Amino acid sequence: MKVSRLVSVVLLGIVALSSCSLHKTGAGGVPPVEIPQAYGREGGTEALPGRWWEAFGDDRLNALVDEVLGANLDLGQAWARLSQAEAVANQAASGLYPRLNLEAATTRSRVYVPSATSPESEPDYSRQHSLGLAASYEIDLWGRVRSLDRAARLDLAAVRLDLGTMAMSLSAEVSQTWFSLIEQSSQLRLVQEQVEASTTQLDLVKLRFSRGLSSALDVYQQRQQLAALSAQIPLIQARISILTHQLNVLLGRPPATDITAVPEELPKLWDRPDPGIPSELLERRPDVEAARVRVEAADHRVASALSDRFPRFTINASRGYGAESFADLFDRMIWSVTGGVVATLYDGQAKSAEVKRTRAVVEERLQAYGQTLLGAMQEVEDSLVQEQRQAEYVEKLGEQLELARFTLSEARMQYINGLSDYLTVLSAMNSLQQTQRELLSARYQLISYRIVLCRSLGGTWTTELSGENRTGEPS
Repeated sequence: MKVSRLVSVVLLGIVALSSCSLHKTGAGGVPPVEIPQAYGREGGTEALPGRWWEAFGDDRLNALVDEVLGANLDLGQAWARLSQAEAVANQAASGLYPRLNLEAATTRSRVYVPSATSPESEPDYSRQHSLGLAASYEIDLWGRVRSLDRAARLDLAAVRLDLGTMAMSLSAEVSQTWFSLIEQSSQLRLVQEQVEASTTQLDLVKLRFSRGLSSALDVYQQRQQLAALSAQIPLIQARISILTHQLNVLLGRPPATDITAVPEELPKLWDRPDPGIPSELLERRPDVEAARVRVEAADHRVASALSDRFPRFTINASRGYGAESFADLFDRMIWSVTGGVVATLYDGQAKSAEVKRTRAVVEERLQAYGQTLLGAMQEVEDSLVQEQRQAEYVEKLGEQLELARFTLSEARMQYINGLSDYLTVLSAMNSLQQTQRELLSARYQLISYRIVLCRSLGGTWTTELSGENRTGEPS
């Protein structure tokens, strides 16, 4: 009775001690930087769509984003890293449970025993067979194993968030590449139309020259303008090919795969989204959340390192059978229970150094968390400014284009009436055509800034991603 009471007291003491914590975790709960109440520049009033690229109303783009999320090889690597992290987390969790082994052995030994009738030793042979189960368990008295398990689970969560960050970047990269391809295709058509217009203008100048109404210089100037314009076509075609290669590689295809059904015009932008408040980035940006989770994981490893300085308590138990012959193996049962304590008396300050190292890792990751958050806020602020100013620039270019048309019309009229030379017409034509190309590029850049804004604001749609439907993987 006294023994059972003593065992109960010991068990209660172990449970009580195991509930104690040598280190109070909580690093990463508060960002190490100041978060303003609002951004420096206001956005629109519309909420950011979850799958924001669908707001462009381009079905082909929607299909491309779905394809890149299922076929991109970099994202496939991220899914593989997630599987690795999950396996590591499961390994760490295994320390919370007893280890059970099946042990079987056969031993044959020989011993020389001196004989009473012979001075020489005679060998004595023996056999021993055993079969049984052996269990071992570390009593996690100080929370070392639990801390490692929690740290591994947090590492797993961080890797999953890294995957979400990559998915967000890929959706933005595909969108920008797609619209850049549309813009360059539109540039090619625009330059070809300008070449046709310049060719028509050259025919008119030649006609005037044949009638003595203009000089040979006018013809040469117009030919030079036409040649300079035609020289841009191969460069645009090269950019189209490169963009096609980039898009195909993003989609996991061979670079030279043909891409058809490219729209002829860039889409119109929807109303600028409301950026919300900066603190929402803590929940909407997976890279920011991943940085915070890594701080917490490092903090749990501090707890594990502190716990490792204290003694470890283990229990080993075995039960099985042993005999000299297989026929008698199950006639003799053997069992044992062993409790052990291992305590480090001197290790040259190795464990103390490990505690210092893990604490320094927490500080490093805390600073990285703050830098990531600052970078995220900067991306939003920059994209808000860029889009607003780019929209103003597009508007001014539109006004400049209208004035360039009037200028060219007036220059032609004066040239025909002999009030100015052909260089005035040529300059006005170059200005008009250049403004047309700049306006097209500016419209693409405005869309690009919108994409950057959407990506920088983050979102929660990445939590719905699943690796089961990836190309080449079982669904």
